[in-house]
Amino acid sequence: MLQAWIYEYFPLFRPSQLPQSPDAPRASWWISPRLPGGDEARQRLARYRQLLDELSADVVTWTTYGRDGHTDIPRPLYTGPIRFSDITEGYDPARCLRQFGYQQIIPRAMTVPHDQYRLASGSSYIVFWDPWGNQLWDNVAARRLDLNFASRPCEHPSEIVEEYVDWFLTRSHPRITHPTDGVP
Repeated sequence: MLQAWIYEYFPLFRPSQLPQSPDAPRASWWISPRLPGGDEARQRLARYRQLLDELSADVVTWTTYGRDGHTDIPRPLYTGPIRFSDITEGYDPARCLRQFGYQQIIPRAMTVPHDQYRLASGSSYIVFWDPWGNQLWDNVAARRLDLNFASRPCEHPSEIVEEYVDWFLTRSHPRITHPTDGVP
């Protein structure tokens, strides 16, 4: 699934494409490349890292489902915790507005758990959300992001507000390749 997502958003990494059937899962549209092993795999990984570091916003396909994909599938505009089994994660579509054809803004702070602690083994942790969080997913309409209130439609899918890059760089790792490693 992750590979299909990469192929959709990053044309630079796309393999050959099969004939598309609208009824088939999107992941079935791609011919998976033969994966090398050993030194060839390490060289390929280093090259992919370099390509990712050199990417610019204008070579990303931001709106893979069209500019109005969110109107056909309303759940992507839900904002709040998403729960599966015993795992709960915060979700906010304001963090990826460009995918909906809107100017990227600085998103608000994510919903945080009520309490959390790491198990003695150190291998995982337990998170407690407020009880009201369990019902939010059932009321999508009440928790739907209003795109017109949050941002504005953009002419170029890579549009961002002026302060976004500074905000993003303080919260992200803008480069994958370590500056001293170089590329083979």
